[in-house]
Amino acid sequence: MDKLNKKIFWLIVLCAWGEIVAPKNVLALRPFVTTDADVVEPNIAEIELGIFGLHEQKHLGPDEFVLDVPSIRFNYGLPWDSEIVLETVGELIDSEYAGTMGVKEKQFADTAAFYKKVWWRSGKSGGWIPNFATETGFVFPTEKGTSGLDFEGTGIFSWYLEKLTCHLTLGGGTEKEAFEHNTQGLFIYGVILDVPLPQYKKVHLVSEYSGEKVENAILDHQLLGGVVWEGPLNIDYDIAGFAGLNNESVDWGATMGITFFVGKKRTGGET
Repeated sequence: MDKLNKKIFWLIVLCAWGEIVAPKNVLALRPFVTTDADVVEPNIAEIELGIFGLHEQKHLGPDEFVLDVPSIRFNYGLPWDSEIVLETVGELIDSEYAGTMGVKEKQFADTAAFYKKVWWRSGKSGGWIPNFATETGFVFPTEKGTSGLDFEGTGIFSWYLEKLTCHLTLGGGTEKEAFEHNTQGLFIYGVILDVPLPQYKKVHLVSEYSGEKVENAILDHQLLGGVVWEGPLNIDYDIAGFAGLNNESVDWGATMGITFFVGKKRTGGET
């Protein structure tokens, strides 16, 4: 391929990319555990890809060191201000961590399908009345020691203030005990804060406090902090660290990933 043909080829590639990657109006929800009261537009797909993640959790027996490669959340916009959400995490587990990574187990974790709908939009002019959405669906038994479907349902509130965005998630569901068939109640919650830097509008400082409480078990909660950069070609990049707040929670962890949109944006309207 001569130089002229190469230039034409790359020009076609860039034009095609510009056609399929849709402009976005809202910041992506990586690297958070919980979510926001918003959805993508109909016929547009949002892909949140965790390129790398790891965490360690200490137990009474061997410590457990987990490498997440990859994690993926796929959001597809539907009519009536709603979307379908599919997600899973590939895990490589070393349950005898002693300074070097040796894979002892492989599994998919947190595999779920949800339907998310926005019931009320207050707009994004800085008012105190929040957007409100619900997300309901099923968690599939892809982790070790699990069997049968579990259900989760949450309500989400989002405040879009002048210098701060806040998302609050409250909900619950069911969770089956490992290696048993007993079903227990589950309480889920999370608070996300997003603050764009005044001097760098495309750089956001983000934090999240999230947790879950299984019936008759100790609260599992953690604190996350990181940075999201709204990069070129409408791709967001994120990196964050997190730490658990008690013995039941993860000891420490880190994650990094990207978010991009695929599909044509409709003319007019707001997500």
